[in-house]
Amino acid sequence: SNALNRLRYTLEDELFVRSPDGMRPTPRAVELATPVKLALTEIENALNPPIFDPASSEWTFKLATTDFAALTWMPYLATYLSEEAPNINMHSIPIEGRFYEKLDLQEADFGCTALDVATVPDRFGSISMGKETFICLMRHDHPLAKYKEIPIHEYAKARHMLVSPRGDARGFVDDELEKMGLERRIVMTLNQFAAAPMAVLSSDMILTAPTRIADKCCQFFDIHRVPSPVQPSSNVGGALVWHKRLSNHPAHMWFRDQIMRANKAMQEFGAQDFAKSLRKDISPNH
Repeated sequence: SNALNRLRYTLEDELFVRSPDGMRPTPRAVELATPVKLALTEIENALNPPIFDPASSEWTFKLATTDFAALTWMPYLATYLSEEAPNINMHSIPIEGRFYEKLDLQEADFGCTALDVATVPDRFGSISMGKETFICLMRHDHPLAKYKEIPIHEYAKARHMLVSPRGDARGFVDDELEKMGLERRIVMTLNQFAAAPMAVLSSDMILTAPTRIADKCCQFFDIHRVPSPVQPSSNVGGALVWHKRLSNHPAHMWFRDQIMRANKAMQEFGAQDFAKSLRKDISPNH
């Protein structure tokens, strides 16, 4: 009670008030909860440097990302955790248009999305996971499937599907076409890549997708692919981002390394047999 009274006096707020179901925090107390938690975490880490052993430690890492990660490098990460860190958990959470905010508030330990690392704010650390090239996916009997290089005007006239995790009805393709005085019709938008191949195969739409996603689609679906005539003009690709307050935390350093390890394995093996590539990657002699 004395400590609470001192806080009330210092902060000029009741902080906690009685209610029918017990003491409830005031809006000011709720507002203070996150910054106080972050400050206490930094003090605790400074006074008691954490010890981390992936083989025995119990941690839960939260990763804000899209299904791009789930379809590309995350299966490799799942294998590493199962084989080498059986007590480690990972929760994938949606970005919801709050990418940096979730990292600031420690709602996520890491974020992975498509962006140019040069644009990441200074308070964050980041690593590029590779620049993306793009591929067009369509049915084998689609009129554009006859081309090895799709003419840009034919491409612009096609019926397009757009995968937009945030739900935006515009992508980099539209920006690039606009520079050429062209525009396209986006017939359908989806917020994830997983459903896109089936929708493409059952329609006359084409999908312009990252090459790594296209590789996975062609691995599991009988779908035609051809290089996209439109590529990003900026250095946009996958990027792993985290708050710099966690840069030297041993657990976070280890998990960061595992994500990059998984990304490297995915790039190396591409659309080859998934199980075979994983066995090679985790073998003792690798």
